[in-house]
Amino acid sequence: YSGLTEDLMFSHGGNESDKTATRQRQRDDEEDVWKRFIAMGVREQVEVEIYVPLRSVISRQLVNGWMHDDLEMQFKMQELRKRPPSYFKINADYYVSEGGGGNVRYYPSASRILSEGVGRSTLPCQKLRAIVDSAKEIIRLTSIMKDNADGRIGDKDDKNNAYTSLGADDFLPIFIYCVVQAELERPCALSVLLRTLCEPFQRIGETGYYLATFEAAVVHIRQIDLTAQEINDGNGTVVSSSSTLASSKRG
Repeated sequence: YSGLTEDLMFSHGGNESDKTATRQRQRDDEEDVWKRFIAMGVREQVEVEIYVPLRSVISRQLVNGWMHDDLEMQFKMQELRKRPPSYFKINADYYVSEGGGGNVRYYPSASRILSEGVGRSTLPCQKLRAIVDSAKEIIRLTSIMKDNADGRIGDKDDKNNAYTSLGADDFLPIFIYCVVQAELERPCALSVLLRTLCEPFQRIGETGYYLATFEAAVVHIRQIDLTAQEINDGNGTVVSSSSTLASSKRG
């Protein structure tokens, strides 16, 4: 089928050199895809044969090395799970919720992918895939919600465009919220493990991008000041500072 399609594509217009060059680029792209597919399969088997027997030793080193950071993270995430999406500066246009009354959950499927795929899976390659899958689930949920709001239900062209319309400024707060809700036990140690074992060819692609986003989310959570509170200055500007509160009390 692909060969027939290729012949049809090059049966009209263009000179032979252009056609040959384009065919070669397509073959090279297909070869790269297969190489990466095979490399990922080999990688998973290598992790089964090598990482799994050494897992207890590696985990002990990581847990001990990042114990204090992860204890602090556990405390912060426990408190942050009580905060609404607005606390994370999530754009209200992209709220996706499930349930009702006092049991409303936001982005539950994306958080569940992180919880199960990253928190409970054994192999690092499985954890990396779960991070990518969770990110794609966020994009899928927000795209569907936005399509519904814009009245574009069932319009495939618009929906495909919407899947790429969630910018980093809108995506990262949602992803941070999902990381908090996923209840990961040792996110700091996990970040080090995945960064160390991520394949070089993955670091420059989709996996590397979302792994960097996951690491950014962990760093952001670590830097959150839970003692700070938000104050609206009346001009639409939100000031978040514990020192501001202290000075207002003294005044």
